[in-house]
Amino acid sequence: MKYFSILFAGAFVNSVGTGLSAFALAIYMFQTYGTASSVMLVELCSFAPIVLFAPIAGVLADRFDRRIMMILGDGGSVGGLLIVIAAVSSDHPDIKLICLGIVASSCFAALTEPALRASVSDFVGPDGYVRASGMLQLAASSKYLISPLLAGFLLPAVGLRALLLVDASTCLVTVGCSLVVRKAAGSTSGGAEEEGFMSQLLAGWRAVASRRNVRIVLGLMTMAVFVIGFLQTLLKPILLPYVGTTTEGTVETIASVGMFAGAAVVGMAKNARPAALLAAGMLGAGAAMTLLPIRPVAWWAAAAGFVLFASLALCNAGAEVIIRSSIPNEQQARAWGTIGMVSQLGYVAAFVLAGPLADKVFEPLLRTDGPLAGSVGMVFGTGQGRGTALLVTAMGIALVGVAAAVHAKRADIVRGTEDFSAHGKAGDC
Repeated sequence: MKYFSILFAGAFVNSVGTGLSAFALAIYMFQTYGTASSVMLVELCSFAPIVLFAPIAGVLADRFDRRIMMILGDGGSVGGLLIVIAAVSSDHPDIKLICLGIVASSCFAALTEPALRASVSDFVGPDGYVRASGMLQLAASSKYLISPLLAGFLLPAVGLRALLLVDASTCLVTVGCSLVVRKAAGSTSGGAEEEGFMSQLLAGWRAVASRRNVRIVLGLMTMAVFVIGFLQTLLKPILLPYVGTTTEGTVETIASVGMFAGAAVVGMAKNARPAALLAAGMLGAGAAMTLLPIRPVAWWAAAAGFVLFASLALCNAGAEVIIRSSIPNEQQARAWGTIGMVSQLGYVAAFVLAGPLADKVFEPLLRTDGPLAGSVGMVFGTGQGRGTALLVTAMGIALVGVAAAVHAKRADIVRGTEDFSAHGKAGDC
């Protein structure tokens, strides 16, 4: 656990930096272009490369030293950030160059995630999987927990370029942590270097497809990710017409504190059934997402967001324990690469659809003279951002439906993990 804790510290710092850039760039795009689609473009450029390269990154992390993969990923992403800094420093910023820099940074960052997740099995025993899952969630959530509050105050004071430079410096911190672990613990990979690259790439698909419980969880998580992607893209267009940049950052930070609460619950519920965690998390997240957009008030959004993030912690822990307890260590990285690509295609689909649906379909419905102004508008209100709020609420209701599907499939999910543990390949959940 000691070596994993060092990697966790680096991932935590890097996640804060990533969150600073993401928040600042989203605000920059919305203030410059004034549409949900412009915010979506930044999100799409950030996520699509990570999704598409995830299987390849997983194979590389099983084939070569996982710490080297993390060093290359974090170090290389700095180059992309420098391109973005150069673009926004111009008197006439080129949106194509900004997107190019984001894509380049994300392509390198794709190398990091499968290697970091697989490192859990390198340094942590089965009885520590739930705790390690909570730590990974804490690192990932820092971009929502700490970054929006910092960015909300810092962006008006120091500007976009300064926050991008901070992000680049945090990548170097992560590189340092990976170097320390590699020097102390030595080289570690999945041990499958005798196989061909394409064989390993296909093995990631086989590791997932050959296990029914993993297929079920992956399908359900992909649907959930698709729904959550709408909120991630549309939260700022919903609130920014009614609150300022600093308040927006504060709301997002308060909401993200819920991840701490959820992680604490996960940590105390070591013996909880992973399928129960998954179902409860999705149900809570769906209910919170349904209610969050109804009122464009800071305290309401923060409270609903708190419940949402707490629920996501339960959801993520349940899914991760199920998958980790079903797949051997030597296949972990490639499997996580495949899982990451498939599940996060839900994000990509949401980012592609959310902006046009909000701007072209739902926003006109709740204009002051829109067709739903006299009915649904009595609940949601009318004007800028209200049609977008209606879209997010509809997606929240859909997530409640996904939770019902998890509950219906719980027996198949549990049977898969028990079968794997019975053969001595993983510890109890």
